[in-house]
Amino acid sequence: MRLSILTTILTLLHFHLTTAAILPHHKSNINLLKTLPKTNLKRTTPFPTPANNTNSNSTTYPTPKTYALLLFRQFEILDAYGAVEILQFVADFHPLRLLIFSLQPPYSSGLSPVLTSPPPNSSMNPMNSSFYPTFNPTHPIPTNDQQWEEMREVLESVDVLIVPGGEGVYSPDLEGEGRELEFLRRMVGEFGIGGKKNDKDKYLVTICIGAAVAARAGVLDGRRATTNKMAWGEVTPLGEKVKWVSPARWVVDGNIWTSSGVTAVLDLTFEFVRQMYPDGVDMAYEIAGGMEHEPVMDWRYDPFAERFGVPPQN
Repeated sequence: MRLSILTTILTLLHFHLTTAAILPHHKSNINLLKTLPKTNLKRTTPFPTPANNTNSNSTTYPTPKTYALLLFRQFEILDAYGAVEILQFVADFHPLRLLIFSLQPPYSSGLSPVLTSPPPNSSMNPMNSSFYPTFNPTHPIPTNDQQWEEMREVLESVDVLIVPGGEGVYSPDLEGEGRELEFLRRMVGEFGIGGKKNDKDKYLVTICIGAAVAARAGVLDGRRATTNKMAWGEVTPLGEKVKWVSPARWVVDGNIWTSSGVTAVLDLTFEFVRQMYPDGVDMAYEIAGGMEHEPVMDWRYDPFAERFGVPPQN
């Protein structure tokens, strides 16, 4: 099934990109909609798009190559792999690399898989189910200065760091020396994630309540961000200095991108592709068609804010 979808996308993109000039970069979702063929895509425009919610670079494209996932126990699968699903198609047209970081047990030989199951003896598995897949990382989280130096070249190569949500975001085990929150702080402070490093754009992307991890690490302080509206009351107190935005399907503040609930990963990632690559508009359109997904094009389209009683803010 996936092969047939990919074949269709490749055929459509090859035809489109070889018979038409690359569409110019767009500074708003409104203008972007005007360039697309007639379609059933939602065209909701109840709010103006602020200038700082789109890529302001209209002549060049960052074209990130190395994407990284920060995984931890009980991460939300679609948060991480919804983005990977789309980017895997993009990798057929641009050279991309995927890194997967996770904390490893001390003195372990090899890399242990990341678990999505609740901790043992947890009340979060009342049916005693065993319906929890595991995922293999590519790299450990460095836990001491020597490991940070040994992995420096790999860490400096990361262009985009994606942090998913899931029940694990609330775990106290994320905090502590050599653990996930310290890893995120150092990636932002030392390796430029969410800003620039050596004049190269680096991006931090949080999905759903993955914003809780970034908020706990302090890397969203003073920045505009959003998160899952059902979990709004649980997540936002973790970042008292964050400018939480509602309504919002996703929010862009400089090189920090944050999304609302789980499926918002698809809409954020499609928007990211449109803005990051010179052929991004075409790729996003064809990939969404192959996936049979109608992307939300307006970042302010967020019916869940009203549903869960989250008032407009920021």
